[in-house]
Amino acid sequence: MNYDEYNTIGSDEAGVGDYFGPMTVCAAYVPKDKIALLKELGVKDSKNLSNNTVIKIAGDLIHTVTYSLVVLDNPSYNKKIDEGWNIVKLKAVLHDHCIRNVHDKLDEDERGNIEKIVIDQFTTLNAYNKYVPDPFMIEKIHQETKAESKSLAVAAASIIARAKYLEQMANLDKTLKDKVPRGASKQVDAFAARLAKKHGMDYVDSLTKKHFKTREKVQALLK
Repeated sequence: MNYDEYNTIGSDEAGVGDYFGPMTVCAAYVPKDKIALLKELGVKDSKNLSNNTVIKIAGDLIHTVTYSLVVLDNPSYNKKIDEGWNIVKLKAVLHDHCIRNVHDKLDEDERGNIEKIVIDQFTTLNAYNKYVPDPFMIEKIHQETKAESKSLAVAAASIIARAKYLEQMANLDKTLKDKVPRGASKQVDAFAARLAKKHGMDYVDSLTKKHFKTREKVQALLK
């Protein structure tokens, strides 16, 4: 299906696979008559864009499309995990929240013109329904793998979410006066262990996703 031929809400997230930093989720409404403009702005799969380009395009997008963005900081993220939520439930609830918010920001005519809702697939539709008992406009939802490359609405949402994640990480770099490594790797383990040795594990927990196996590796390094 060519989603760019429809008035579409796209939804995606960033920061999920990173030990440090928040999880960001964004939904964006892209009517078909704005597709050409988004292409002109350089919107495409953010995996093919540099961080600087993502930040630049996001700066244009936030004045071009209707969007909703949620930043789930680490204390809030860890609290939900401690309460028994899993990552699929977190994503499902936040995607649904952002999609609803975008809908609410649109005027009455635009709301009636929404044709498709595309979510970058992270689970089955049954599981999505399980975690969001009353999903918004379920009949219009399409979950797609590699959705960024199939829908400019998803690509736009992904760029805004990633730009916000990068902003948050830049702020963390300034706070720690160091370059915080991204993702989850031996480099991340070593960095977190040095931080924990200096400030304690509780401090590291406040900046990270505690349920990652990285935490066990950090504790092992401390020993």
